Amino acid sequence: MNIQIARPPGIQMHYPPDFSPPLNGFSVAALDERLEYAFQPIVNIHTGAVFGFEALLRGLERIDFTSVEQLFASLDAVGSLLKFESRLRDKAIASFARIPNIGQARVLFNLDSRSLIRDPRWGDMTADSLKRHGLSIANLGFELTEVHDLTAQPEALRAMERLRQQGFLFAIDDFGTGYSGLKLLYEFPPDLIKIDRFFISSVAHDHKRRLFVENAVHLAHTLGVQVVAEGVETADELTACRDIGCDLVQGYFIARPSLELSHLDSTYHRVAQTVGPSRRQSDSDADLIRTRIKQLPSLHQDDDMRAVFDLFKHHSEYSFFPVLEHTGKPLGLVCEKHLKRYIYSSYGRELLSNSAYRKQLTDFLTPCPSIDINSSAERLLEAYTAADSPPGIIMTENFAYAGFISQAALLQIVDSKNLAAARDQNPLTRLPGNNTIIEYVQQVLADSCQDACLVYFDFDNFKPFNDTYGFRTGDRAIVLFADLLRKLLPSDSCFIGHIGGDDFFAGLRASDPEEVQQQISALLDQFKHEAQSLYDADTRARGYIEANNRYGESVRFPLLTCSAARLWIPASATHFTLEDISQRIARLKKSAKASPLGQAEARLDTERVPRI
Repeated sequence: MNIQIARPPGIQMHYPPDFSPPLNGFSVAALDERLEYAFQPIVNIHTGAVFGFEALLRGLERIDFTSVEQLFASLDAVGSLLKFESRLRDKAIASFARIPNIGQARVLFNLDSRSLIRDPRWGDMTADSLKRHGLSIANLGFELTEVHDLTAQPEALRAMERLRQQGFLFAIDDFGTGYSGLKLLYEFPPDLIKIDRFFISSVAHDHKRRLFVENAVHLAHTLGVQVVAEGVETADELTACRDIGCDLVQGYFIARPSLELSHLDSTYHRVAQTVGPSRRQSDSDADLIRTRIKQLPSLHQDDDMRAVFDLFKHHSEYSFFPVLEHTGKPLGLVCEKHLKRYIYSSYGRELLSNSAYRKQLTDFLTPCPSIDINSSAERLLEAYTAADSPPGIIMTENFAYAGFISQAALLQIVDSKNLAAARDQNPLTRLPGNNTIIEYVQQVLADSCQDACLVYFDFDNFKPFNDTYGFRTGDRAIVLFADLLRKLLPSDSCFIGHIGGDDFFAGLRASDPEEVQQQISALLDQFKHEAQSLYDADTRARGYIEANNRYGESVRFPLLTCSAARLWIPASATHFTLEDISQRIARLKKSAKASPLGQAEARLDTERVPRI
C-alpha cells in the first residue's frame, strides 16, 4: 500500500529541526538503508577511457516509490528533502570511493536544486565528505536536471556559482527535454551537457535527430562546453555521435549501470574497437596535429603566484602557460599581459605573493578551447574560430593536458590540408578526386560497425553528345550533375567525388536501402530532365541525336541520361580489398547500363543483383 504524506494546498508544514515524518511507513534513515547506488561509466568517445561514473539510485520499489522525482517531491512536502539528499550524497561518495582503480575519474551526482538553495554549506559539507573518503573536489561533479526552471531562481544560480568557485564540475542532464536548457546554457555555462536519449535514439538514420544533435554540439563547443551522448545503445549510434563531434558517451552499448563495483573498468575497449579511426580525422590529420603540438610547461591551479613568476622568468620565450586542475584537465591559460601591472610594479610581486591579498592563480585564468587529440583538423579550426581570439588550442588526451597548438601551427595544419585537397580536387566540379575517393573506400572497408553503399555514376551517350555540341557544353553537363549530387544527396551522411570525365562516385553510410534507392532514382530523373535544356529545340522534340559511332557509322543516340551501380558493403566485409571493390563495381556497372531503368544493385558478399 502506497501511503504518502502530502502538503495540504497553500499550507506550509513545519516540524522540529530533528523530526522527520515517515514516508510510506519508513523513516528517513530507513529509506536510506533500503536504497543503493549503481554506477554507469561515461567514457571518451574516441578511446573508451573513463571520464567518470554517474551514480544512479536503485531500490525505489523497496520503499513503494516508482520514481526518484516522486520520492523527492514527497520528501520536500514534509520538509525532509535536504536531510535525505545529504545522506544520499554521502552514500554515493562512500560507494564511489570503493571502486577499484578510480584514478582521476569523477562521480556525477544528480542534485536537486531545492537542496542547493536551502543550504549554503552544501559545497563545504560535500568537500568534507570527499576528504573523509580520501577523495578531492576534482573527483565529484553535479548533474542538474531540467525538471525545474533554474533560470527563474536567482538563488539557485548563485548557489551553483559558489560550488563552481570551489572547483566542482557541473553537467546539465537530459539536455533538450526540459524547461530551460538553452537559457541555462547561456546564463550559467556548465562543463558538460548530456544530450538526452530521445535525440540519440536512431541518430544514425534519422536526419532530424542528427540535425538537432549537430547543432547542439556546435553550440556547446562554441561556448567551451563538452558534450555527452547519453543513452547510446547501438554501434551505429556510437559511430554517428563520434562523427557528429560528441566528446563523451554513456549508455548500454558501453556498459549498463552496475551495483558490482568490481565490474567497473578504467577503459572500455569496445568503444575504440567499434569506432576505429575517426572518419573525421584521416591519418594525415593525425600526423599534422601531432607533429605540430608544442609541450608548453604547465601550472597547477594551487600553485602560488611566486611559482607563476618563476615560470615566466625561466621561460621568457613564452607569454602564456596552461593551468591544470588536480586531474590534469586544462582550466585555461595564464597570460603574461594580465600580470604586467604587477610584474612592473615596485611592490606588485610581493603583493600577489602575500596570502592576505587573496589573489590566486585561478583569478588570472583566460579561457582557451581544449580539444581531444583525436579530433579532426576541421574540429580544431571550428573550436578556434568559435572562441574569442585565443592564442591557440590546448590539446588533451584522455582528458589530460597533451600539449598546445599555436595560431601559427593551426594555420600550417589548415594550409597543408587545403593544399592536399586542392591537388586532388577536380578543377571543373571542385569535387574530391581519385585519391580522396580511394581513402574513403578504405575507411569503409575498415569500418566494422556500419553498412555502407558505394554508388558509381556513369553518363549514357555522353561521347556523341560531347562530339555534337562541343566540350564546353559537355562541361556544362558535368557541372550540372555535380550540382545535383550536392543538392539531392544528404550532406550529413554522404560523400561525393568526381572520378573523372563523366564518371562520379557517392558513398552513403548507415542508410536505409529503400531510401537510398529513392534518392538515386530522384537524382537520375532530375538529371535526365535538366539535361534536355542543353539540346536545341528540334533535338528535344525528336528525342535523339544523329552522330557517328566508333565505327564511323551514322547512328541515332538517345538524349543524355546517367546510369547508377549501387554496391552495398556490409560491416562484416573488412577482409575485402580495393581490387575486390573495383571488380564488383565494373560488373555491376554493365548490369546498370543494360537495365531499362539504368540502375543495378548488389551486396558485396552475394554476387547477385537483386531488385532495382
